[in-house]
Amino acid sequence: MSFVASLPRQTLVRLRIRHLLLIATVARVGTLHRAAEEMNITQPAVSKMLQDVEDILAVRIFERRPRGLVPTEIGAFVVAYAEQLLVDQERFLRGLSNLKRGGYGALSIGAIMATAPDILPAAIAELKRRRPLMTIRLSTTTSDELLRGLEKNEIDLVIGRLTEARHHAIFDVEPLSNENLWVFAAFDHPLAGRPEVSLAKMEAYPWVLQQQTSPMRQVIDRSFAQAGLPSLNNLVETTSIFATLQLVRRAGMISVLPHTIIAEAVDRGEIIQLPFILDNPLEPYGIIRRRGEPLSGNAEDFAEIVRGFIKARA
Repeated sequence: MSFVASLPRQTLVRLRIRHLLLIATVARVGTLHRAAEEMNITQPAVSKMLQDVEDILAVRIFERRPRGLVPTEIGAFVVAYAEQLLVDQERFLRGLSNLKRGGYGALSIGAIMATAPDILPAAIAELKRRRPLMTIRLSTTTSDELLRGLEKNEIDLVIGRLTEARHHAIFDVEPLSNENLWVFAAFDHPLAGRPEVSLAKMEAYPWVLQQQTSPMRQVIDRSFAQAGLPSLNNLVETTSIFATLQLVRRAGMISVLPHTIIAEAVDRGEIIQLPFILDNPLEPYGIIRRRGEPLSGNAEDFAEIVRGFIKARA
C-alpha cells in the first residue's frame, strides 16, 4: 500500500505543499535557521510549521544531532515522499506552462555517452521537427546516475543499461545495440606506437575513468582483477567527456570510452587507440522505462525514433 493510500483523508486535507517543501528543505540544509533563510520566513515560523506537520503525521521526522537535524528512520521515508511529490509538481507545472503556450508538453531524457555523437542528436532533431514547441530536458551521464533519476520520476526514459540486480525488478529494458570500448592515450604517450600493450604496462601510468558504480568502470576493474593486477589507484574519476579528453591529451593519462565518441579524434591523430582488446564487453544498452508504467506520447515518439536510427545504422 502506498504512503498516500494509508493516510486518513483528513490527514491529506491538512497536509500542504508548504509542509512538503519545509521537510525537503530541512533535510537538505540540515538546520531550521538555513531552512528559514531559503524559504524567506522567520525561524519561529519554520519551527511551528515543522511541529504542525509532525502533529499531522503523528511521527517525529527529524532529530537533533551535533551537526544539525537529520531524519529519523521513519522521517527518511517522509522526506523521500515529500521530495517525490515536489518533483512531480515541478514537472506538472512545466508541462502545463508549455501546453498553455501551444506546445506539446515536456520530455525528460537520460542517455549514456555512447549515444551522444550520433543517435541522440539525430533523434532529438527529428522529435523537435515533429513537435517543435515541446520542451526537452536532456541528461547525459553514466547509467547508474540516470537510473537514479528514472527511479525518482525525474526522468521519463533512459537510454542506458541496468547497473544493479534490483533494477531488473523495477525497470523494463528494450535492448538496442552494443558499444565497442577503446583504450586510448595521447599521440605522444610513451605507450603510443607499440605493437602490443598489456594491462601490466598500462597499470604503471595514470588513468582517467568514470566512477566505480558505472558499467564502463566495472569493465576495467574486472579486467585488472582477472589479470591478477591490483586495482588502479593512480587515477582521476569524472563523468565529463571533455575533462576526460583534456586529461588524456594534456596530462598523459590513459582512458576508455565508446569508439563512437573518440573515433573522429583518432582519425585526426589527436589521440591514439592503444592495441588492447578488453575481454569484458558491456551488456547491450537499451531503452529503459519504469516497470508497469506506460510511456507518455512524447516519450513513445522519442523511443520510436531511436529504434529507427538504430535499425538504419545496423
